[in-house]
Amino acid sequence: MPQEKGSGLRSEGLLPAVGVGAAVYFTLSAISLSTLGLVGIGAGVGYGVGSWAVDKIRQKRCEKQMDRLPEELKVALQQWQTYLASRLAGRQPNPSEAEAIFAEFAQLQPFYAQQVQNFVHAHGGSTTGGAAYTQGQTRHVPVAEV
Repeated sequence: MPQEKGSGLRSEGLLPAVGVGAAVYFTLSAISLSTLGLVGIGAGVGYGVGSWAVDKIRQKRCEKQMDRLPEELKVALQQWQTYLASRLAGRQPNPSEAEAIFAEFAQLQPFYAQQVQNFVHAHGGSTTGGAAYTQGQTRHVPVAEV
């Protein structure tokens, strides 16, 4: 009989140990998964905030560059954008359309068209859309994006 009491104690002591071990394992696994989830959420939020900040910095740089332009060039660019918007209703023109629309703009407002054309050419772009694309130029500023 003394042997039965000894073997019974061993099995009784082992069961709670396995139960506690399993509880600790599941708790730590749940904590690890929630930590990974929080890290993932943090990375997503960080990426979104970083992208937003970069966009704002680019916007500020663009505004500063526009402030440095001569007043007559600013007016010319605004006139071109207004004319282009009235002709296209929010869509992007293909190169031949942009060239044709710019030719019309040059007939209606030659002074402003010359200002825009000089600016575009000074920055490596072209106001003749189709030819610039087919020649394979590496740096092109389409007139519609000015």
